[in-house]
Amino acid sequence: MSIPEMLQESHNLLVPSEKPKLIDVTFDDSTLREGDHIGNFKLTKKIKLNYTDVVITQWRSEETGLKIVHVDYEGPIINGYFAVATEIFDDSGRPHTLEHLVFHGSRHHPYSDALQRFTSRSFSSIPNAWTAQDSTVYTLSTAGQSSFLRLLPVYVDHILNPRLTPATFVTEVHHINDEGNDAGVVYSEMQGRENTIGDLVDLAYRRKLYGEGNGYRSETGGLMEALRILKLEGIKDYHSTYYVPHNLCLVVTGHLSTHALVTQVQTMIEGQVLSHIMPNGDSLDASLGRNGSHIHSRDKWNRPFMETESAKVPSIPKNMELYVEFPAKEETLGQVTIITVGPRPNDHLTLQALSILDDYLTGNIVAPLNKELVDLPSPYCTSISMDSVTRATFTELHVTMSDVPLRHLDRMENILRKSLKKVLKRGVDLSRMRTLIDRDELMWRHGLEELGGEAFSSGILEDFIYGNHDGSDLESSLQVPEYYESLRAWTNAQWIETLNQWMIKPNMLVVRGRPSAEMTQRLEEEEKARVDAQVASLGDEGLAQKAKVLEEAKATNEEPMPDSLVQDIPVPSIDDINWIKVQSASTVIGSEDVQESNEVSLGLKAHLERDSCELPYILHFDHVPSQFITVTIYISLSEVPIELKRYVNILEMLFFTSVVTLDDGTQLEEDELLHRLERDLVSYEFGQCDEFPELLCLAMTAETARYGNIIEWMRLLLWSSEEKISKLKSRLAILKQSIPEYLRNPQWTLQEIQSELLFTDRLTRRQFFVRRMMEWLPEMEERLKRNPKSVMAELRTLRETIFKPGGLTISVLGDVIKLNKPRSTWKEKFQPLTETTVQPILLLNETLSDLGRAPGKKAIVASLATAESSFSNHLGTGISGFTHSDIPALLIAMDILQGAELYFWKRIRGAGLAYGASLSLNVQSGHISFGAYRSPNAAKAFEEAKAVVQGLVDRTISLDPLKLEAAKNSHAYNLAEACSTRSSMADIVFVNRVFKGRPSSFAQERLTAIRRITEDEVLDALKTYILPLFQQETSVALVVCGPNQAEEIARILRDDGFDVELRRLDDRVPWAAEENKFSLKALQMVTNVISAGASMVQRTQEILRF
Repeated sequence: MSIPEMLQESHNLLVPSEKPKLIDVTFDDSTLREGDHIGNFKLTKKIKLNYTDVVITQWRSEETGLKIVHVDYEGPIINGYFAVATEIFDDSGRPHTLEHLVFHGSRHHPYSDALQRFTSRSFSSIPNAWTAQDSTVYTLSTAGQSSFLRLLPVYVDHILNPRLTPATFVTEVHHINDEGNDAGVVYSEMQGRENTIGDLVDLAYRRKLYGEGNGYRSETGGLMEALRILKLEGIKDYHSTYYVPHNLCLVVTGHLSTHALVTQVQTMIEGQVLSHIMPNGDSLDASLGRNGSHIHSRDKWNRPFMETESAKVPSIPKNMELYVEFPAKEETLGQVTIITVGPRPNDHLTLQALSILDDYLTGNIVAPLNKELVDLPSPYCTSISMDSVTRATFTELHVTMSDVPLRHLDRMENILRKSLKKVLKRGVDLSRMRTLIDRDELMWRHGLEELGGEAFSSGILEDFIYGNHDGSDLESSLQVPEYYESLRAWTNAQWIETLNQWMIKPNMLVVRGRPSAEMTQRLEEEEKARVDAQVASLGDEGLAQKAKVLEEAKATNEEPMPDSLVQDIPVPSIDDINWIKVQSASTVIGSEDVQESNEVSLGLKAHLERDSCELPYILHFDHVPSQFITVTIYISLSEVPIELKRYVNILEMLFFTSVVTLDDGTQLEEDELLHRLERDLVSYEFGQCDEFPELLCLAMTAETARYGNIIEWMRLLLWSSEEKISKLKSRLAILKQSIPEYLRNPQWTLQEIQSELLFTDRLTRRQFFVRRMMEWLPEMEERLKRNPKSVMAELRTLRETIFKPGGLTISVLGDVIKLNKPRSTWKEKFQPLTETTVQPILLLNETLSDLGRAPGKKAIVASLATAESSFSNHLGTGISGFTHSDIPALLIAMDILQGAELYFWKRIRGAGLAYGASLSLNVQSGHISFGAYRSPNAAKAFEEAKAVVQGLVDRTISLDPLKLEAAKNSHAYNLAEACSTRSSMADIVFVNRVFKGRPSSFAQERLTAIRRITEDEVLDALKTYILPLFQQETSVALVVCGPNQAEEIARILRDDGFDVELRRLDDRVPWAAEENKFSLKALQMVTNVISAGASMVQRTQEILRF
């Protein structure tokens, strides 16, 4: 087939024709029965769940083996998960690199941006994917059936027939740039992961547990050393082996016609596959670089993992141990992971029992293992977690203990076993166990109510990889209520036997992660030596040739798909989006009146008026159908003095561990308090609000019948509780011990620098960043020794300051109309409060520093020994205020720049300058920002972004009308997806009408405004708000990177006109430890500032002395 013929065929796939359609969306799916056929596809399993309104059908082609699973349920979003079982027996990273290359054109759509261009004409998510140890899953979500059915064959064509070209390999996988550094999207991603403690421990234990020839032994993402020598032909060979129809499953969740879905696959995918296969199995068209056939003989096919060496259950003949070093300057704390072989994946009852045991042993701070190991004046670890990992014919059971002092590192498994044996000896508390089972089921049902059939997607994907193809394993796995009911009847002996059999008796593989400053230095030196040798080997001519190859690849990849192929595809109407209806109303202080937010809320208003009463505070009600009710009290921090702000974090830690005094005088200690909370509530939390940092949120969810319990618990916790000194000491010890982990994290460090530079101490969260905590934690510990009452008095003062009527905003969300007494219950069970005016929220723009209010000239480049990539954030003045008229145009301008296959995507990610680059708008602080993520040189990513924005503003780069349309459609989908569940929609309505001064119909009105944005408005937003972000006079630049990158990044920023500070950060803590005597002088070194361009050798030697 010629290229023009392919292009015409792709056009025909998407543009409506006048020919009769085979798809009947009105077909009654309820009449489908097992054994029915639609074309080649046989309905092999139909599951109608009796506990939720979900129908699951499983289909299999009798010709190609292609599988379809449809999970049908009501909801506005349709999700697709297109899974390939991907087994690999080396560390080349071929599954991962292939995942990246699939998106860059296909047999019928031979352009790098084809898939993204097609999705841009729909209300659709950006096509995405992930590669796990056992599978690669491609994802797509749309608002509406027609878009999904239209895009499905295009996406599957990319999966089965990708255009694997040298140009996309160069930019997406690996290349060497003109400075001799290795780059590429995949390479940058793995560079940021390979030497982290998580990846090092994960690979090391699998190397120990699994032998050669086992797929679980490999690094599917690709080790950097292997990526540097990987060839495109190897990826093509891998694709021809594994990306075959009988190894592909199309999982679709959401409300669309099952008959239409299968008919579309039969007509547009199955037919395409069969038409390109000769009788001998060879491909008709070899011109696209395909090796072999789409469909290998299934007689010779070994099902990945299930029919290979990977299916064998590994043996741990005796207790084994393994030491794994990870790079860290701070050498006091490590990690211990214990692996045992668990039950078979289809032993669902035992796996559910182990999950409940995990909750029993570690679920809260008073759980047995947390009491024994964590909640101590000198913790053995700061957290303990249990998890299971599904493999082919078995599971792995993992126990991970974090931040373990090195003096305990070699004996943590013995300490753990001793603690577990105490549980064996005591037996389990059956009353608490049944409470946990009840609560776990309620949480599961609440999630099911929110997500619908989407909640089953991960289990269905797992079943495709490991389950029986007849659907029997899948059907068994879905009988969740039966497993809960069985476990409620379990005896103490059954729980003890399960604990003993799977967590105490088995031999263990113990992996001890040990920090190494020497490794940090060695990795830095080895990488520098390797790059220097590479530069020397290539020479000037070789480097120039590498640069030429990269530029040619970028030019090839940027060749656009002809507009004629997409512009005839109709764009959906925003009227097609089904919005969840929310009824909203609020009471009036000191009045029986109720104010509804719109006409659809009259039913709610009438219901509230029937429960008439006066309250000295406002109640905000948002009604959606539900089995549950959520009450949230938003607590203002606006009146907290600076000297008390550090106590906010302490209050969060201690809130649910306080001593609570009941109305009859009974005092509930921590254990009993948490037990009763778990008995009465589905969930409870207390902490800072993400969107409004100067608000604390106390939120509780329960079944609707327990509405009164929520209100009563809130009253008791706010006004009848008191923190204990002993608990404060143990929580501070845990907090202190966890600090090195945060010091090693480059993204956390970047946020910290931004907070310190652009905000004042009015911003509460400044006190919680680790380098700030390192200043006040030792002081507070000393005060607790000398004068503990003064500390507790300040904590009480904080409580008195924030738990005042004027600082409280109350939200009730859920099925309000089911509540018999939605208003008067508060009068009966809540705290009697005095009538007062509600305080305004303290917004971020009120906490800015002088530089935060007027960013300009300043740049900080911070080198972190544990960072191998660079991360940046550039900030300038944006828009302040939630209702500013320029917001819609600016949002679309940002989406045009950062959307899939748009300007930043092609010029930054596509060129290997960063794994990701994005813009962000914060109308609270009034900032707009540009960030580069996992970049070999974040300054170069910034320069490229600047060139793009400047080109668009001065019209040397044209603003494509189709890109404008794509940005609008992407924004429409993102808005619809954010409002796709009942609770998310109700929460958005509440926040907009109460905190942001927007109407309840804001989402719909925003979408209408977005559709009206013109090209001139976008260009004006680019010039007014985005271009100044890339000019040194009106922006600040913040970068965290590895030591080898710092000087070069600082030089580029200095050449751009920034005043650069070069900081060398340490991940060591200033307090002494038995294995690392680290003086207070080191605290000064943690944030030591040196001028850009100064000699770094002397500073390095100074730091290394400590």
